[in-house]
Amino acid sequence: MDPVLDSRTEILVVGTYPGRKSRELNQYYGNPRNHFWKLMDCVLGTNLQALGYEARKETLLQHKIGLWDVIESCDITGSSDSSIRNEACNDFSQLGHVSKIICNGKKAYECIERCNVPANIELVRVPSSSPARAMKFEDKVREWKKACSS
Repeated sequence: MDPVLDSRTEILVVGTYPGRKSRELNQYYGNPRNHFWKLMDCVLGTNLQALGYEARKETLLQHKIGLWDVIESCDITGSSDSSIRNEACNDFSQLGHVSKIICNGKKAYECIERCNVPANIELVRVPSSSPARAMKFEDKVREWKKACSS
């Protein structure tokens, strides 16, 4: 999927690769069970969940936050990161205006370490927004807020 970013983007949130539902809808975090939009509501003090997808993206961009994935292409079964094979990284070398990349989960962080990311971009790992990640939501919110602060 194409990145969601513009010249104002300072923070880029990256996942590994879109899950099945996100690929079907062509929307980042398209599975309503995923906690991403709920987490961002808590981080930004907004109500993204009440908005359509295009308005959600625009709201993130207004807050200088973009979305992308670490992996451009791969072999994957369903939505499971553990099934990812033969991955190819997206090109992060042209993101000079981005100061921080927030990796949504352990696998995204492990994958991005193998990509071409400029040395001046800070890499931060947060707990996965996946509902499969067994962690209290309040703890996830705390980690996401910390990562999204300047």
